[in-house]
This record gives sequence, structure tokens and C-alpha cells, in this order.
Amino acid sequence: MKKLIFSLLTTVFFLSCSSPSQKLLLGGSGWDKLVIIDKTTKNIEWEYPIEKGWECNSVDVDKAGSILFSYSKGARLITRDKETIWNIPAPDGCELQTAKVLPDGNYLLAWCGSPATILEVNTKGETVSKTVFDTHIDEPHAQFRQVNKNDQGNYLVPLFQSSDLWEISPDGGIVKQIQLEGTPFSAAKQPNGNYMVACGDAHSYVELDLKTGAIVKKVSVNDIKGVSLRFVAQILPTNTGGLYLCNWQGHGDDPAMKENPQLIEINANNEIIWSLNDNATFGMISSVCPL
Repeated sequence: MKKLIFSLLTTVFFLSCSSPSQKLLLGGSGWDKLVIIDKTTKNIEWEYPIEKGWECNSVDVDKAGSILFSYSKGARLITRDKETIWNIPAPDGCELQTAKVLPDGNYLLAWCGSPATILEVNTKGETVSKTVFDTHIDEPHAQFRQVNKNDQGNYLVPLFQSSDLWEISPDGGIVKQIQLEGTPFSAAKQPNGNYMVACGDAHSYVELDLKTGAIVKKVSVNDIKGVSLRFVAQILPTNTGGLYLCNWQGHGDDPAMKENPQLIEINANNEIIWSLNDNATFGMISSVCPL
């Protein structure tokens, strides 16, 4: 019996020690690098420099492990060895703010401009589809950050200046407009079919029924114990019913304030279960991707 218990304990210990720690890819507008960190130790294990004038608001990883990111002047796919696979520049006067990996293995890119443009490209960086539309917002920087694609094949575009969410068809037509608040940054689907929308400088985020346009839930500046919501950037649902929330610190108060972590993970009960609050090591974080 003792031998059996010892064997079981040894097996559990081995499995727990051999299980890899989760990694996170992080980027941010105003930060001078992309990084991969070990979530447990919070140590930086990989980094890639961001040049002065670049603005990274979107990071992702494809099935091959290559890293995709936007940098305002374009979007780039690189290997972990930092070799460029492809680089797609934004047209002069435009800002490329979205770079996402799609479920079919292609990549979704979007730039602000007149007109605004959404591209889907393949693994070679070749254009598969192109959608153009007019945001009716003159200044590119005031248009949008993260565009996503829904299950119907339409694009969800949160608009900064007009504080609303547009659903755009592949031909550029407006399927739906939903009025929100603040400067909406991103919209991500929940397992229940609703969408979590980050409302930027409104210091809030909402759960949205996209079909009806109804706001199911709103979380405001001090509703989560242990964090004061600043500019709410990317929101990313987890596979355990919680959320990663990028608490971008570029606007407003001292970023080093006690309850102002750059990144948090909350559970389904809005309780913080993990956070990153280290301004000496990390910059302003506006995008996250678990590896």
C-alpha cells in the first residue's frame, strides 16, 4: 500500500513539474518591444524591439508559432528567431492597427484611412480578400484599433470617435450599428455568443448581445476589486469563463498607482486571479495573446 501511495505521489509530482508554464505574448502602444513572458514567474523569455514611431495595438500567434503584429505603419509576420516572413506596409497617411490570425489559417489586417480597408491574406502575405468602407471619421488615428471577424463572415469594427460598433459585410456595407460609450477598442466573442466590448477612455467594458444590440452587463472603473480601470484596451475571453483585460495606462493618472496593473486576468465572478503590475519592467500593454 505504501509503495502504491509513493508511486502515485511520484507520478503527480512528475506531471506537475513536467507540465509547461503558460506563456503570454504582450505588446502595447507606446512600449518599445514585444515580449513573451512566463505567466508563473513573470519573467521575459523573448523580446522583439519596436522602433520609435511604431504603435503596436495587436499581437497574435499562428499555428506554426510565428508571431503576427501590427505597428501602425504596417503589419509583420516573424519567426521566433526574429526573421521576417512577410511585411505589409500601410499606405501613406494610413494606420494599420489590426493584425489577427483567423481560424482558417489566414490573417486579418485592417488599416484606418479614407477609405478604411480590411484585408485577408494567406501565409505568403498574398491578398485573399479586400473590403473598403467609409468610417465618416476624417482623422485616421480616431477611427479604430482592433477589428474582428464574426461567425457570419462579417467584420466588427469598434469606432473611436463616434463611440459605436459597426458590423461590416465583406462588400463594405453596414449591416448593423450599435451605440456604445467612450472610445471602443475591441470586441471579442464569449462562449455564450455575446461579445465583450472594451470601451477605452470610458474606463469600462460591456457585454453586448450583438443580435439585439442590448447591453447585458457593464463593468465600470471601480467594479473589480484590486484594479482601477484606465483605458480599457484588448479584452480576451479565456477558456475557463474569465477574461484577460489590458489596462492601458497612456491616458490620465500616474501609471504607477497601486491599483493600476497593466494586465489582469479575472474569473467568471469578476475576481482578479492573476495580474501584472510592474512599470519598471513592462511598458503600457494594449494587446495580449496566450501561447
